Amino acid sequence: MPSQLPSLPPGLAALSARLSQIGFERTRRALAGLVLSAFATIFFLVSLNAPDGFGRVFVALSVCYGVAFVGVVAEWFWGRWFATGLAWSGVMLAIAVMSQAGWMPAMALFGGLHLTVAVALMGKKMMERYDLQEGWRERFKIDEYGVARLRKAVTSAAASLPSMIVWVLAPKPDALSTVGSLAALVLTVAGLRGLIRLRSWGVLALGGAGILLASLGDMTRLAHWHSEFGSANTLAFAAPGVAFICLAVAVLPFVRPMARFLRRAA
Repeated sequence: MPSQLPSLPPGLAALSARLSQIGFERTRRALAGLVLSAFATIFFLVSLNAPDGFGRVFVALSVCYGVAFVGVVAEWFWGRWFATGLAWSGVMLAIAVMSQAGWMPAMALFGGLHLTVAVALMGKKMMERYDLQEGWRERFKIDEYGVARLRKAVTSAAASLPSMIVWVLAPKPDALSTVGSLAALVLTVAGLRGLIRLRSWGVLALGGAGILLASLGDMTRLAHWHSEFGSANTLAFAAPGVAFICLAVAVLPFVRPMARFLRRAA
């Protein structure tokens, strides 16, 4: 089976190699689930007292983390991928903010908890508990290479969701941008579902979402975010460009196989 270690930075690759030899899968699963459920609860509580127009942003984030929690605890084969994508998104957000605004204990805790989820779900033994379940692989007739490619795609697409949610659901000045951004979010969610069900239209949906992001993305439409929360860094991270990069990484592994299939069909 192709190893996932070369795609990681050297330090994380070494850590993942060590975790591959460590058991405690149930304990690590419980730890990851605890952190994910905490974020789902916190985002929901924040939504109850959020500034005008931002309640729906935090509700959507709460749902997103709630799905990750259920996927991890229920040991759905894609649960580890989805949760890992959210985890790395949170880590990158914390690094981006503190690299420009300086040390912030709350943001350090935010990033540290997300890193805890990512680390807890690393390793070969966790892969065996989720990705390598025989049931879904037999049902979808997928080999080890296909599992590795699907893992990377779902993880990257999941990493795009927090940025996408903020961009789509934050207040916008005109109806056209609202409709277009909502379409991008719907395509992303549908694309993730399609990927998990191994449907080719899932890749096309993610590609369509990326195209909408490229055409509609405009940081000035989220200026209200800066005035309410006072963090241009958060705005920059939540910009459509971040989600676009994640979606591009999710789609790229499938471009060559789809091109080969179309050439054969022609």
